[in-house]
Amino acid sequence: MANLAGDGRFDRRAALDNAQRLVQQNKLSPAIEAYERLTRQEPSDWASANTLGDLLVRARRTDQAIREYLRVAHCLTTMGFHARAGAIYKKVLRLDPTHVEALRETESLNIQRFTKPGDQAKRVGETQVQVDPAPVAAAVVDHPATPETPPASKTAERDDRQDCTWSLDQPDPSPA
Repeated sequence: MANLAGDGRFDRRAALDNAQRLVQQNKLSPAIEAYERLTRQEPSDWASANTLGDLLVRARRTDQAIREYLRVAHCLTTMGFHARAGAIYKKVLRLDPTHVEALRETESLNIQRFTKPGDQAKRVGETQVQVDPAPVAAAVVDHPATPETPPASKTAERDDRQDCTWSLDQPDPSPA
């Protein structure tokens, strides 16, 4: 189906209606083809590309779905929709929890989201956060060890894997 308007141009509305009708009829292969045509004609249409990724997952074509989701996430990041891009990266990680690019980009988005100008956290490299240990030391000094509170060695612990110092007195900065 060409989905061309009377003047020979691509009729996006007709193509989208056709694609949605195919999805409702549970015709996965034709629906995937219809959404592929839509995304080829308008690559910045992230909603159709996201739906295409969902259909590819339903058709058990996860490699193609991951590629489509990554393209959508890059588009959303470029447009400034960081939270939506993060949600798309989560879809990739549900399909492949070890996908390196999705892990890196999710970490980068979370750093941008949770780091404010003037914060003590700063970006080091691509995937590490360095936290100033001074507030942790002050928190440990302010709370002497009593029978109810653990000793200072238990209230602050060093995580050498990410080169960070965490304190039980401070909220966990990792995403929920």
